[in-house]
Amino acid sequence: MNIREVFRKGYPQNLKDRLLFSLEKARDFPKIHRIFERMVGYPLDLKNPITHNQRIFFKKIYDRNPLLVITSDKVKVRDYIKEKLGKELAEELLIPTYFVSKTGDDIPMESWNHDFFMKANHASGFNKYVSTTDDPKEIKDLAKSWLAQSYGQHYLEWAYRDIPRRVICEQVLVDERGKIPMDIKFYCFHGKVKMIMFVDDRFEDQRRSYTDENLKEIPDPQTLGYEKLKEIPQLETFDKMKSISEKLSEDFTYCRVDLYSIGQKIYFGEITHYTGAGLEKFDQYETDLTFGEFWKPENKDLNFFELYEKIKISPNSSLIIPHS
Repeated sequence: MNIREVFRKGYPQNLKDRLLFSLEKARDFPKIHRIFERMVGYPLDLKNPITHNQRIFFKKIYDRNPLLVITSDKVKVRDYIKEKLGKELAEELLIPTYFVSKTGDDIPMESWNHDFFMKANHASGFNKYVSTTDDPKEIKDLAKSWLAQSYGQHYLEWAYRDIPRRVICEQVLVDERGKIPMDIKFYCFHGKVKMIMFVDDRFEDQRRSYTDENLKEIPDPQTLGYEKLKEIPQLETFDKMKSISEKLSEDFTYCRVDLYSIGQKIYFGEITHYTGAGLEKFDQYETDLTFGEFWKPENKDLNFFELYEKIKISPNSSLIIPHS
């Protein structure tokens, strides 16, 4: 079997993805090095990663923990949550699921009289708000197109490759304003929350703010041009959300746990290991470097600002000179 035969004869997509990964690895990932430097502003160093974004790429290439696949799968992660938190708490957190589709054609849209969210379990960003006025054929065709696509392999996001593909239909969450609730994303290192991103109105007029675990705003995070929230939310559920995130993240060096809070109720969104694909540029290089230091277990009990102040005066911060 040669390379051309694999692509010509319709071998399974995950076999093609494995082959492409092996070819890139044999050449030391030249495409990824170019993409990383263009998007992040400094070179990718896989031999001595020191920034947060570099370490995400190192994880993508070298970390083969089977739990990465399970927790990246929007279907199987539900069992993982029950195991970690217990069935009673897990049932409180998990968004009710109406249907899990293997083909797209089997989604029983015609028998439903309510809206729902449709998501692909093996990908990030494959989601759609489906209303009762949508054309069932168009929705099923979209689901089938998702199921036909692999995800993340262009950027070496290994954990998505071997997930059995499904499409999930789940309940639509609505907050007190009648809107999709705010995303509250907990960035966890060695089972400790170190950064929180609040994202509001993500489908309309998205705004985002970043804080440390004590809700103190972090300077120069990954704003990506979005406006800041007018104020940081003060949620009665915050301490419980933080505790849940730390419990769900304790098996990993780094991951992000996404939750929602509606009144006194907390819902689970997802666990993400390759945040921003490792390609979202920080507004300031020292912030990227500070979070890179949290990957080291000896720093797990430090606060962001403790590390940040050390980084600003450390010669290590000049090891890589970002492009202006």
